[in-house]
Amino acid sequence: MSTYIYARVSTSSQNIDQQVALLTTKYNCDFIVSEIFTGSTLERPKFSKLVDQLTEGDTLIVKSIDRLGRQSLDIQQLIVKLTNRKVKVIVSDLDGMDLTSLAGKIVLAVLSQIAEGERETMLERQAIGIARAKAEGKYKGRNPVAPEVIATAKNLIESGLSKAAAAKQLNIATVTLYKYLAKEKVAVSE
Repeated sequence: MSTYIYARVSTSSQNIDQQVALLTTKYNCDFIVSEIFTGSTLERPKFSKLVDQLTEGDTLIVKSIDRLGRQSLDIQQLIVKLTNRKVKVIVSDLDGMDLTSLAGKIVLAVLSQIAEGERETMLERQAIGIARAKAEGKYKGRNPVAPEVIATAKNLIESGLSKAAAAKQLNIATVTLYKYLAKEKVAVSE
């Protein structure tokens, strides 16, 4: 029976260390798993590996529900999966509530919908801002990653370097590398 802390931020401009510090101050844990990856999917490299290794009696601790994900259905299915394995899921921001308990499942149903709604609202505002910037001729979009950089990344990965390490070495976001590799049908599991 082990206790795991999972901390996640979406971008490298966010500070994951604060989240880790908060959780390790409040909870004793055996392992800390942290990653910089979007919450719009549960298919995150470190998170997927962590979920797969959780077994009966283990505890997973997160700061808030949206650290698990942003899609209500995905989060609820994850909790059902972990409940069936008899893994506790503790949310620090909810006074340490266990989402696998009956009360936790009720709270989860409501709060996961709120988390999903917040993301949709943020995306709507972003789309409005981009449309306005395009109309004013100010929006150029992101600069694409040079094909040579992606080719170098693929060579590094083929030589045994992890995708995260290759992205770091080439100074690009890991999620960006995954997107380019997916476009080229390169296996992105790790």
